[in-house]
Amino acid sequence: MKDFNLNNKPKIKTGFQIPNNYFEQFEAKIMEQLPKKEVKIVSLFHRKQVLISSIAAVLLVMIAIPIYFNNTKTNTLERATLETATLETATLETYLANEYSTYDIIDKLTTDDIMALENDLSLNDDAVEAYLLDTQNLDYYLNQ
Repeated sequence: MKDFNLNNKPKIKTGFQIPNNYFEQFEAKIMEQLPKKEVKIVSLFHRKQVLISSIAAVLLVMIAIPIYFNNTKTNTLERATLETATLETATLETYLANEYSTYDIIDKLTTDDIMALENDLSLNDDAVEAYLLDTQNLDYYLNQ
Protein backbone atom coordinates (compact mmCIF):
# COMPACT_ATOMS: atom_id res chain seq x y z
CA MET A 1 0.00 0.00 0.00
CA LYS A 2 1.16 3.42 -0.85
CA ASP A 3 1.48 6.19 1.72
CA PHE A 4 -0.57 9.23 1.01
CA ASN A 5 -0.79 12.63 2.56
CA LEU A 6 -3.96 14.77 2.29
CA ASN A 7 -1.96 17.93 1.94
CA ASN A 8 -0.31 16.73 -1.23
CA LYS A 9 -1.73 16.83 -4.69
CA PRO A 10 -3.51 14.95 -6.35
CA LYS A 11 -6.21 14.37 -3.76
CA ILE A 12 -8.33 11.24 -3.74
CA LYS A 13 -11.91 11.81 -4.82
CA THR A 14 -14.62 10.38 -2.55
CA GLY A 15 -17.04 9.46 -5.27
CA PHE A 16 -19.82 11.61 -3.87
CA GLN A 17 -20.86 14.85 -5.55
CA ILE A 18 -23.52 17.40 -4.69
CA PRO A 19 -25.73 18.43 -7.60
CA ASN A 20 -25.76 22.05 -8.64
CA ASN A 21 -28.30 24.27 -6.67
CA TYR A 22 -29.10 21.31 -4.42
CA PHE A 23 -29.49 23.32 -1.19
CA GLU A 24 -31.49 26.10 -2.88
CA GLN A 25 -34.08 23.59 -4.11
CA PHE A 26 -34.00 21.30 -1.05
CA GLU A 27 -36.75 23.10 0.95
CA ALA A 28 -39.13 23.27 -2.02
CA LYS A 29 -38.72 19.53 -2.74
CA ILE A 30 -39.39 18.55 0.89
CA MET A 31 -42.51 20.76 1.09
CA GLU A 32 -43.88 19.12 -2.09
CA GLN A 33 -43.46 15.67 -0.58
CA LEU A 34 -45.32 16.49 2.67
CA PRO A 35 -49.07 15.64 2.69
CA LYS A 36 -51.26 18.70 2.47
CA LYS A 37 -53.82 18.89 5.32
CA GLU A 38 -56.70 21.26 5.55
CA VAL A 39 -56.46 22.99 8.91
CA LYS A 40 -59.77 23.70 10.62
CA ILE A 41 -59.85 27.34 11.65
CA VAL A 42 -61.77 28.19 14.81
CA SER A 43 -61.98 31.83 15.60
CA LEU A 44 -61.18 33.04 19.09
CA PHE A 45 -64.42 35.02 19.16
CA HIS A 46 -66.46 31.80 18.96
CA ARG A 47 -64.72 30.45 22.04
CA LYS A 48 -65.28 33.72 23.86
CA GLN A 49 -68.95 33.68 22.84
CA VAL A 50 -69.43 30.19 24.30
CA LEU A 51 -67.62 31.20 27.48
CA ILE A 52 -69.64 34.39 27.89
CA SER A 53 -72.91 32.53 27.24
CA SER A 54 -72.00 29.91 29.84
CA ILE A 55 -71.19 32.53 32.45
CA ALA A 56 -74.44 34.38 31.72
CA ALA A 57 -76.47 31.17 32.10
CA VAL A 58 -74.83 30.36 35.43
CA LEU A 59 -75.47 33.87 36.75
CA LEU A 60 -79.09 33.72 35.61
CA VAL A 61 -79.62 30.44 37.43
CA MET A 62 -77.90 31.80 40.55
CA ILE A 63 -80.27 34.77 40.59
CA ALA A 64 -83.43 32.88 39.63
CA ILE A 65 -83.25 30.07 42.20
CA PRO A 66 -83.29 32.27 45.33
CA ILE A 67 -86.05 34.44 43.86
CA TYR A 68 -88.17 31.35 43.13
CA PHE A 69 -87.70 29.88 46.59
CA ASN A 70 -88.30 33.24 48.31
CA ASN A 71 -91.59 33.65 46.43
CA THR A 72 -92.64 30.15 47.41
CA LYS A 73 -91.77 30.80 51.07
CA THR A 74 -93.48 34.20 50.97
CA ASN A 75 -96.67 32.74 49.54
CA THR A 76 -96.65 29.98 52.15
CA LEU A 77 -95.97 32.49 54.93
CA GLU A 78 -98.72 34.81 53.68
CA ARG A 79 -101.24 31.98 53.71
CA ALA A 80 -100.12 30.89 57.16
CA THR A 81 -100.25 34.49 58.42
CA LEU A 82 -103.76 35.00 57.07
CA GLU A 83 -104.95 31.79 58.70
CA THR A 84 -103.24 32.70 61.96
CA ALA A 85 -104.58 36.26 61.85
CA THR A 86 -108.11 34.97 61.29
CA LEU A 87 -107.72 32.49 64.11
CA GLU A 88 -106.22 35.08 66.42
CA THR A 89 -108.95 37.62 65.64
CA ALA A 90 -111.71 35.11 66.32
CA THR A 91 -110.01 33.94 69.51
CA LEU A 92 -109.48 37.50 70.69
CA GLU A 93 -113.09 38.48 70.00
CA THR A 94 -114.37 35.44 71.88
CA TYR A 95 -112.07 36.12 74.81
CA LEU A 96 -113.05 39.79 75.03
CA ALA A 97 -116.75 39.01 74.75
CA ASN A 98 -116.60 36.43 77.53
CA GLU A 99 -114.26 38.24 79.94
CA TYR A 100 -115.11 41.92 79.61
CA SER A 101 -118.22 43.96 79.08
CA THR A 102 -118.40 46.75 76.52
CA TYR A 103 -118.01 49.37 79.25
CA ASP A 104 -114.85 47.69 80.62
CA ILE A 105 -113.29 47.75 77.16
CA ILE A 106 -114.19 51.41 76.65
CA ASP A 107 -112.62 52.30 79.99
CA LYS A 108 -109.36 50.65 78.92
CA LEU A 109 -109.16 52.60 75.62
CA THR A 110 -107.41 55.96 75.46
CA THR A 111 -108.66 58.96 73.53
CA ASP A 112 -106.12 58.28 70.78
CA ASP A 113 -107.36 54.70 70.45
CA ILE A 114 -110.96 55.87 70.14
CA MET A 115 -110.03 58.47 67.50
CA ALA A 116 -108.10 55.81 65.53
CA LEU A 117 -111.11 53.48 65.64
CA GLU A 118 -113.42 56.25 64.46
CA ASN A 119 -111.09 57.00 61.54
CA ASP A 120 -110.84 53.31 60.61
CA LEU A 121 -114.58 52.75 60.79
CA SER A 122 -115.96 54.82 57.98
CA LEU A 123 -119.66 54.09 58.06
CA ASN A 124 -121.98 55.64 55.56
CA ASP A 125 -125.73 55.28 55.21
CA ASP A 126 -125.46 52.64 52.50
CA ALA A 127 -123.22 50.42 54.66
CA VAL A 128 -125.54 50.70 57.68
CA GLU A 129 -128.59 49.95 55.53
CA ALA A 130 -126.92 46.92 53.97
CA TYR A 131 -125.97 45.60 57.43
CA LEU A 132 -129.49 46.06 58.75
CA LEU A 133 -131.00 44.29 55.74
CA ASP A 134 -128.63 41.34 56.21
CA THR A 135 -129.36 41.08 59.94
CA GLN A 136 -132.20 38.71 60.80
CA ASN A 137 -133.20 40.27 64.10
CA LEU A 138 -133.94 43.75 62.68
CA ASP A 139 -136.98 44.13 64.95
CA TYR A 140 -134.76 43.81 68.00
CA TYR A 141 -132.63 46.78 66.86
CA LEU A 142 -135.64 48.86 65.90
CA ASN A 143 -137.34 48.37 69.29
CA GLN A 144 -134.30 49.45 71.27
